[in-house]
Amino acid sequence: MLEESEDDILSDNETKSKGNITLEHLCEDTSEQSKPWWKIKTIVNWPFVSPQRRNLSWVQLAGHKGNFKAGGEGTILKKFSENEKLCFERLQGDVLQDFVPGYYGVVERDGDPFLHMTDLLVNFDRPSVMDCKMGVRTYLEEEVVRARERPKLRRDLFDKMLEVDSEAPSPQEHLQRAVTKPRYMQWRETLSSTHTLGFRIEGIKATDGTCHTDFKKTRSKEDITQIFRDFATNNTNILNCYLSKLAKIQQALMSSEFFKRHEVIGSSLLFIHDHTDRAEVWLIDFGKTTALPEGQTLDHSIPWQEGNREDGYMWGLDNLMRTLGSLTNKGTSEGMTAFLGYVTFHLRNRTCYLSPGKAASPSVFNLLCFLATVDFHINLSPSTLTTKHHQ
Repeated sequence: MLEESEDDILSDNETKSKGNITLEHLCEDTSEQSKPWWKIKTIVNWPFVSPQRRNLSWVQLAGHKGNFKAGGEGTILKKFSENEKLCFERLQGDVLQDFVPGYYGVVERDGDPFLHMTDLLVNFDRPSVMDCKMGVRTYLEEEVVRARERPKLRRDLFDKMLEVDSEAPSPQEHLQRAVTKPRYMQWRETLSSTHTLGFRIEGIKATDGTCHTDFKKTRSKEDITQIFRDFATNNTNILNCYLSKLAKIQQALMSSEFFKRHEVIGSSLLFIHDHTDRAEVWLIDFGKTTALPEGQTLDHSIPWQEGNREDGYMWGLDNLMRTLGSLTNKGTSEGMTAFLGYVTFHLRNRTCYLSPGKAASPSVFNLLCFLATVDFHINLSPSTLTTKHHQ
C-alpha cells in the first residue's frame, strides 16, 4: 500500500497531541532593533522571551499558534499534554525536581487547558540558548511497532532520503520509489550525532537574537565541539559552569526513581547563559517520556535493541560532558579532560564516578577504565585518587 501524504515523521499525530511543537520564528519588538529575529524551522520547545522583563512578543508557532502564553510573573503557560502533565506530577518530590521547570498545575485560558510552569529565562539578560536533544533515538518503540504492523510505502520519505543521499535507498526501494516509515526513521537518526554521540544540537539562539538550526547532519565530535566553543564564545567560566551543572544533573539522574522507570524520548537539555557569565542547564520537554511497565527499569546507557526500550540518555550525557571538558583544559589529550566533571563508565554494569578535579593522564584514564570493569568504586578529587572495592 502506498501512502503519499506528508506529516510529522517523528510521531505523526501522537506527538502533536503530546505537546511537542516547532517554532517558526521569533520577533523582537524594541526601539533599538527593528529587524525580526531569524526565521527558523526547528528550535527548542521553549519560548525565548520573558514578557515581564522585556518588550518582546511571544513566539509564533508553525501550525501551533497558541501553544505558549504568558503566565503570571515569571511563569508561562504551555499547551496541555496529558503525558507531560503526568511526568511533572511524578517528578514532584523526585531528586530531578530541582532540574526541571517549576510546575504549578493545569490552568484554563480562553477555554483551553495549559500547563503552568516557570519561565526559565526570567532571570537572564539577553540570553544565549541551546537545545540539546538527548538519547540515541527520537522516536518511541511503539511508533516503530505500529508502523510495522500497518506498513505503508511512503514516496515523500523516499524523496527526502534521496535528497540527502542518493545511495541511501536499497535497490528494492529505488525500484518502488518509496520507503516505510520505520526504515526512514532509523536511517535519519544515523545522519546526526544522535547516532554517534547519543545527543544532537537542535537549535541555538545567540544573544543578538540570531537563530541557527542546521545541525541535523552534524555528527562528528570535532564539529560538535566547535559549535559548543562558539556558543559559549570560548568563555571558560561559562563552560565550567555548564560542566558543573551537568555533573549535578548526572548525579541526580543516577539516583532518580523517575528516570529509572521512564523511557525518555525527545527530551532536551536547555543551556542558557548571558553576558554576566550566569549559566544554567534544565531538563525540558516530556511529551514523549513514557512510564515503563510495572517492575521494569532502564539502564539508559546500554545499546538500544528493539524491545529493550533503552534510550541511551546517560551515554549521550557522558559524551556531552566529555565535549565540554575538552574545552576547559587546553593541551590535555582529547577525552582526558572530561575528568574535570563527573563521568560515568557503564562497563559490565559497574559505575565509576569522578568528581570535579584535575585532568587525568592517559595512564590514569586506562587504569580507571580497568578498575571500573572489576567492580571498584573510584573517586577522583583535586588532590586525591581513591578506590574502594564494593563488598
